[in-house]
Amino acid sequence: METEKETSLATTAAELRRRAEEQLTPKTPEAGLTSTGDETQRLLHELQVHQIELEMQNTELRRAREEMETALEKYTDLYDFAPVGYFTLDRDGVIRAANLTTANLLGIERARLLGRRFGHFVAYDARPAFAEFLTRVLESRTKEVSEVALLKGETYPLFVQIEAVAEASGKECRAAIIDISRRRQLEERLDILHTDLAARATELVAANIELEAFNYTVSHDLRKPLTLINSYCQVVQELCGSKLDDQCKGYMRDMYEGTLRMNRLIDTLLDFSRITHVEMHHEQVDLSTMAKNVAMELKLTAPERRISLRIQEGIVANGDAGLLRVVLDNLIGNAWKHTGNREETIIEFGVTDSAGKPAFYVRDNGSGFDMALADKLFIPFQRLPGTDAEGSGIGLATVERIVKRHGGRIWPEGEPGAGATFYFTLE
Repeated sequence: METEKETSLATTAAELRRRAEEQLTPKTPEAGLTSTGDETQRLLHELQVHQIELEMQNTELRRAREEMETALEKYTDLYDFAPVGYFTLDRDGVIRAANLTTANLLGIERARLLGRRFGHFVAYDARPAFAEFLTRVLESRTKEVSEVALLKGETYPLFVQIEAVAEASGKECRAAIIDISRRRQLEERLDILHTDLAARATELVAANIELEAFNYTVSHDLRKPLTLINSYCQVVQELCGSKLDDQCKGYMRDMYEGTLRMNRLIDTLLDFSRITHVEMHHEQVDLSTMAKNVAMELKLTAPERRISLRIQEGIVANGDAGLLRVVLDNLIGNAWKHTGNREETIIEFGVTDSAGKPAFYVRDNGSGFDMALADKLFIPFQRLPGTDAEGSGIGLATVERIVKRHGGRIWPEGEPGAGATFYFTLE
């Protein structure tokens, strides 16, 4: 029974003879006389056909050889100038073939590379591991990967990744070599950065412990003398008030009010330091109602002021109710302070869209600010030029911390004399 290959060869031979017959017929009309029985004429015809077949085969062979040479040239270029080094090792680790990239990586001419042991280029302390790797490649018959330190020019360390697989005979293996020196340098730098980061984290933990100790000192030790001064001021005022002149009474009043301001500042500092440590409890918060409550409490402190509140209804958000109350206390409180010189105070609270997310805002018709100085607004204790409203200078810094803890951001818009608007997002 004929095999598929034999059938294909027979078909090719029949096609070749057909083409030869077509070329011969116009040249030798008498070739059609092969059926007359003239043996000489038949043999001449067969010889001519065979000659044409040979010429056609030679033409096919020349074309096939040219195509093969072109393909080989392309393959050689791709092999030699590939961005990855390719080489072949025998069982003894001797280099039998290598492309130009491999020679460049090893810093040696290719002609001098062939026939040398690859282990000669491996760093001394890495040679036992490379020998084990080569043995594993030749025995496993599967692709193996290893990172190896090489000596480029005998001294320069070069880190490479070698991927190798054995040929079917098991006598040689083909390998690819990739320069990973840059990657190793980055990994080493990353390790250093991780070490530095761990050290800084330790320092931060220590700093937080010190901060907690400082908070304790502020909340206990510093309050004690302030309370003492405050009490003595009241005692002196009650016992000796009638004996003091107006100047002394003024001094006593300033001392008393100074202790109150210091106590408020201590409370503010403690609240600011606790913001990042307070455990958050997320829930649905009615910001519209919360804003109304904040505004009404402010109105009670100065009922004589004309104020117009424009609070949008139905604004809700997901967050920590206590922290969000601090946000509105500070933002609406700022609007209240900076509109004190207006005949009519206008404070708005609403929500708009920012990049597909709800952005809440507090707007006022107060003194405003220069946008060139906007970055300073969120720096603790930073007061803008021309700002004369009372305050500790850390309210907006506190707001920014809370907003960031909710995964959002805050930004201002303003113009001197034309009011200000503070926007913030949550998550």
